[in-house]
Amino acid sequence: MRAMDVVPETDPWMRRRSLPAGGERLFLPLRDGWPVRLEHWPRRNPERGHMLMVTGRADFVEKYAETLHDLVDAGWGVTIFDWRGQGLSRRVGKTPMHGASPGFDIWLDDLAELVAWTVERSGGPVVAAAHSMGGHMVLRHLAAARGGIARAVVLAPMLGLSASPLGPGLARWLAARMVKWRRGSDFVLGGGPYEPGVAGSKRQLLLNSDAERYSDESWWIGQYPALALGSVTWGWLHDAFASIDALNARGVPEAISVPVLALIPEKDGLVDSTATRSFVARIPGGETVEYPQAGHELLREAEPLRGTVLARMLAFFGGQT
Repeated sequence: MRAMDVVPETDPWMRRRSLPAGGERLFLPLRDGWPVRLEHWPRRNPERGHMLMVTGRADFVEKYAETLHDLVDAGWGVTIFDWRGQGLSRRVGKTPMHGASPGFDIWLDDLAELVAWTVERSGGPVVAAAHSMGGHMVLRHLAAARGGIARAVVLAPMLGLSASPLGPGLARWLAARMVKWRRGSDFVLGGGPYEPGVAGSKRQLLLNSDAERYSDESWWIGQYPALALGSVTWGWLHDAFASIDALNARGVPEAISVPVLALIPEKDGLVDSTATRSFVARIPGGETVEYPQAGHELLREAEPLRGTVLARMLAFFGGQT
């Protein structure tokens, strides 16, 4: 079946619990041979561009199934991947459940390779839509002028951590001590292996206000248990604070030369929206749009909020569904 002949899925439930037809799955070996899972859909409309979607910590491709359907149906080319250490990519922690960091600089190099692959496959510069940790990494990529991305939308980017229940100050101090004491590979305080989400739980309310969309994550993991990932380790937390410091250093945001739109909840219980406002204000082409009453996962929020966020993102990229 040719890409232009693919019939869009119309059932709302199936749009959240299937990937669009006409795509290609790869396990792309990176520079060190590490296999990273990648999904790629060519553009169906020559007037659309190609979008690289960059996911957050503990995410996997399938969590974005509904948005992937929206984009592919609208004619966009889309590439999305699972970060090294999560999803169906090879894991890096002492067990598959430990949400460890291979080093944020390693992830930065991974992203550069994946951007270059996407540019080559799509035939030109791409736009990037990036969530949370993915937004953090895209901003580091742009600040380092690694190229390939013409415009970027960062959704609830990780530019500061709430680090509940310790708070960022104590969490930073304790993470440094745990790494020094060679306990960096252990789960953080209160962390552990993946547990299925519960509708109406505190975690759901932090992420989104739509119980059905929230349940999609658990459904997918029920189908493919290999997608599950537990909480972060002390080493991940230590590395995250160091990378946030590097990104906020003098002259770094100011070096970003491509237009950036930050879409953020007015108040975010996982990352620091105040830090995002301050950071984006330092980008010469930066803009921030806030959404009251929104959770951390803007593209998995209840309607009409989710649709509003998607439309604003596509308007910034020059195309609307």
